[in-house]
Amino acid sequence: MRKRRNIAFAVLILAVLAALVLSLSACAEKQTKNAIEPYSIGWDGRVYTVTPIDNDKGTISDGTNTYSYRYDASGSGYSVTFTYPDGETYRCMQNGSTSSGAVFSSGSTSPDFDFDKYPDGMTLKRVLEQSPSAKSEKKSTKNWGIILFLLFVGGINTACPQLTWYLDVGWKVKDGEPSEAALGWSRTVGVVLLIVAVVMMIV
Repeated sequence: MRKRRNIAFAVLILAVLAALVLSLSACAEKQTKNAIEPYSIGWDGRVYTVTPIDNDKGTISDGTNTYSYRYDASGSGYSVTFTYPDGETYRCMQNGSTSSGAVFSSGSTSPDFDFDKYPDGMTLKRVLEQSPSAKSEKKSTKNWGIILFLLFVGGINTACPQLTWYLDVGWKVKDGEPSEAALGWSRTVGVVLLIVAVVMMIV
């Protein structure tokens, strides 16, 4: 009877883990799809239409002019370079290189950039930061690696307490058997870990 119950627990935990992995895969696919879909955003009295070509480059139009952009890795941060209709460029750099995690932003232009004619790169960078994918990335602060680990360990402890007892103590003794108290403790720890994982997913 106990063996059947343990098998049922194990199957249930594996099903939950499989469902979570599939859900995470679907979310990642949706976020990738959103990242390359055109969108419009109002900023600083203008309406900008962003048309990504891929995750690293695309175009921004304000109805009159079209500007291209390109992301590049830059040290511990990144840079985005905007190219204007007259061929001039504006490069924005963002770095988080300090031990405290502080983020520094800076910008540089080509020699003949006309600030009166076109929006500067910092403005266009803020437009890009309003994209649906960027907002989704900011909201998603969950550490899925830790959540999956807690689900796995919690599931094993709950469904197969004999296994966790053996891995911890059983291999040290010959013909040893776990007590009911040891099995109960293992299940309790497993349930607590599962609850923590669920709370992390919800919050």
